[in-house]
Amino acid sequence: MSALTCELEAPFAASAGDIDRLNLSVAPFLERNIDALLECVDDIVAEQQKVTTYHKTVARQAQAMATWLQRRRQENQARRAAGEEPLPEEDPVQFKPVPELSLLDHYLVTNQLTTYCDQLNIASTQALQKLYVFEALQK
Repeated sequence: MSALTCELEAPFAASAGDIDRLNLSVAPFLERNIDALLECVDDIVAEQQKVTTYHKTVARQAQAMATWLQRRRQENQARRAAGEEPLPEEDPVQFKPVPELSLLDHYLVTNQLTTYCDQLNIASTQALQKLYVFEALQK
């Protein structure tokens, strides 16, 4: 009896959603995400260059300050020997502190990079799962 009812039932009609689930082509999505990922990597390289420049500037200023301080101390020794009053060893006008970098841009780019990587991981995992299912069905 059940065999007869199976034959009488209407054949299963696949919906557009079912057909989309079987679509193995994720190349356009992956290509867009990889392009965006490459842009993020370029942004991270630019941020890293900013950090490198900042550290070089800080080191250069520290070296200049040490040189200036050494000269000032030598000058003060000469002034003391001559009986004059020594000059102050701190000159707030001479060396202004280098403004610190904002790490917000770096954090934003890193977060976006992580998001793109996660999306690529999910899409490629789903594509591989579909391939394995189709491979199993063909056997």
